[in-house]
Amino acid sequence: MAKKIILITGANGEVGQGLVKKLKENKGNTIIALDLSSDILKTKVDHFIIGSVLDTNLIKNIFIKYHIDTIYHLAAILSTKAEKNKTLAYDVNVNGTKYLIDQATTQKHNTSFFFPSSIAVYNILQGNNPGLIKESDIFISPITIYGETKLKSEEYGIKKSSNQFDFRCIRFPGIISATSMPTGGTSDYASEMIHNAAQNKNYNCFVNSETRIPFMVMPDAIKGILTLMNSPKKCLNNKIYNISSFNPSASDFYFETKKYYKNFKLHYEVNTLRQNIVNSWPNNIDDNAARKDWSWSPDFDLTTAYKKYLIPSINDYYKET
Repeated sequence: MAKKIILITGANGEVGQGLVKKLKENKGNTIIALDLSSDILKTKVDHFIIGSVLDTNLIKNIFIKYHIDTIYHLAAILSTKAEKNKTLAYDVNVNGTKYLIDQATTQKHNTSFFFPSSIAVYNILQGNNPGLIKESDIFISPITIYGETKLKSEEYGIKKSSNQFDFRCIRFPGIISATSMPTGGTSDYASEMIHNAAQNKNYNCFVNSETRIPFMVMPDAIKGILTLMNSPKKCLNNKIYNISSFNPSASDFYFETKKYYKNFKLHYEVNTLRQNIVNSWPNNIDDNAARKDWSWSPDFDLTTAYKKYLIPSINDYYKET
């Protein structure tokens, strides 16, 4: 694998933490991490910069100082938090992304840029039972500021794409991590449920029992990112791809969790705002384009996600903490 100088924004986030760990396996990589606070995992990246993607002088100086080959732009205000502060969400998620892309395109060498989008760009409420949603379907009319900002950033990345600037994007489903607590996502009920059970706590679920959207676990999310980014450009027919692994209901998550934590109890206290947001998202998505173009295939379904990843890793995580 070629040695690269890599910039990761939002490095302390759930995806950022997993990505840093995986990229550090290649000792030749130089990793520059950016976040609002210091390296919470003490991963000892090559350079950890404390700051915001909205600090234009800081971002500009990073590109002046370093010969950036690849950018993983993970910094964002997530869905539930975004609804509470729409101005900040737009500023970080759109303006911050645009400036980062602009700086990347001013470099004199080829640059790859990964952008994590979301199923929040879709809105199935505008149609009748659309079934599997493809990237090209008409159900793209987000009802949230989060979905709107993701869509605008996708469009800008595509607009700025060139032979020298290689923009690649995944529209993620909900992502469940065993080693970090979720912060501000509308799909966080699944993660919160499992983490609370592991701590011998009960949980009040903010969506109803029948809520069903696509999910994946963190190792598959990291696998998807790196597989896409390591794929030859000539093999890619799209710049934006869906990927997914499984799509259980909230009650399915509860019963699977209950297998491992017998005393766990779940109550449903529906948050109308968050429920309405989830209702606008697809029950399932079509990821055949990713499977065809870059051989996407998840390693985990719901059962193996619990048995081989979530339960062992979460139990170890709380023993250590």
